[in-house]
Amino acid sequence: MGDIENIAEHSALSNSKNENPGALAGATGADLHSSAFTHDHTLNRLRTASALACAVAACDSDDRVPFLERLLEELRPGWPQVPFLCGVMEEAGFWADMASRVELKAYCLASYQRMTPADQAAFLGYVQGRAAA
Repeated sequence: MGDIENIAEHSALSNSKNENPGALAGATGADLHSSAFTHDHTLNRLRTASALACAVAACDSDDRVPFLERLLEELRPGWPQVPFLCGVMEEAGFWADMASRVELKAYCLASYQRMTPADQAAFLGYVQGRAAA
């Protein structure tokens, strides 16, 4: 331990006569206040996430999945995010209108592959029924 104290006393960074821990941090551009903010922000996010998890767990088991699906639908990434002004199908139509032929095929296949088997069957039934009409 004596070696550590000697290094600290004789270091060019040490100023034992006038200790000011913030001086070095300021000289390096560190913002001591932002790390406190980040810590508080992280704790707040953890508390909020925990409250949401408790609320979901308290839901009736039949309501949990529909609730979470609706929540994810409203919070999903994407542009434009106007869930209260238009529906998901209208937004999908907007994006489809902007997509190239290659993009349309890629999005369609990627979406289909990520569907549950039941949703795939329903999708194929819808598409095949419409094509036959």
